[in-house]
Amino acid sequence: MNDPLAQLTPSLDQLGWNDDLDSWAKTVPDSDGFGRIARTSRGYCLVFTGAEAVLVASSSVRTDTGLAPATGDYVTYGDTEDGSGPAITAIAERRTSLSRRAPGRVPGPQVLAANVDDVFVMHGLDRPINLRRLERQLVIAWESGATPFVLLTKADEVRNPEEAVDSIARISPGVDVIAISTVSGKNLDRVAERFTGTRAVALIGLSGIGKSTLVNELSDGLVQRTAEVRAVDRRGRHTTVTRDLVPLPNGGVVVDTPGIREIGLWQAYDGLDKSFPELAEAVRLCRFADCGHQQEPGCAVKAGLSEGTIAERRLIHWNELHAELELQETQLEEYDRRSESRTKAELNKKESNERRSKSMTNSKRSSSAKRRRS
Repeated sequence: MNDPLAQLTPSLDQLGWNDDLDSWAKTVPDSDGFGRIARTSRGYCLVFTGAEAVLVASSSVRTDTGLAPATGDYVTYGDTEDGSGPAITAIAERRTSLSRRAPGRVPGPQVLAANVDDVFVMHGLDRPINLRRLERQLVIAWESGATPFVLLTKADEVRNPEEAVDSIARISPGVDVIAISTVSGKNLDRVAERFTGTRAVALIGLSGIGKSTLVNELSDGLVQRTAEVRAVDRRGRHTTVTRDLVPLPNGGVVVDTPGIREIGLWQAYDGLDKSFPELAEAVRLCRFADCGHQQEPGCAVKAGLSEGTIAERRLIHWNELHAELELQETQLEEYDRRSESRTKAELNKKESNERRSKSMTNSKRSSSAKRRRS
């Protein structure tokens, strides 16, 4: 494989393989090997095995388990019965799962990275920061079960990056916010501190903000391609088109992801509460459990607005995100009802065909018996 990522041979220890995973792999039948997914693309996965990387088919596992393999998954693989090559046979239970709602009409999750310890939400200081987008990204980061960080890249392009850090910190409670520069090296030592032992970190953000450049800086090589952003609007080009797990020379791994503009939430109530803790606490203190935070007496949310502990902009966005999740629940219920109706209709059709077939068989037997009697 003429692929820089496929040429790497990280040890299973660095990939986080442990005794529990070893015991799990031994219980999977028809498996010839195991490892960690380094990349998924078009029905195939590149799997790090501790030796030479292996390319295996991935489409069959969705049918067997209901899961689609994701970068960062621990898997087993084995040869297929038709001799077409190895395929994934099982996926280990995920410790964490960085997910968004998959694009499309049918509601479902898309896993961006599995089994990561930290999520770096990245924004470039060479462009205006979209607070609503950042809050969405923090929701999915918290919901993953990993620890979120905010990295403000290209700190060398602004006069006072610490002003941006303070501004973002006010809407990122409980999250470390760090301004970095791969040009001057600003705070890269603080970033490198997160990559120790088997620690895995996922990067998310728009194209052109420096995700792949950071990966190259950390990995001491050009594992990922990069490109200049467009000067007219500071938008990046999609040089990273797959989610890649890259082992680092000093330990740990980083998952680079393509730039994503659409960030639909997926069943992220816990992540929403952690991203908006002042609102989650106020709702808990409201006098009525079904408080609509409008005219009800004893509403802690209204009190927070009056006292200045809750920002009106944050409340508006929190309400919108809550409404999005509630609509998603309605869509899922409707989808389940339709699926159940389709299943019932298919079953009725099958039973009707069987009765018709049985009736025709009996009719033929009756006609045959009459002919023999005559």
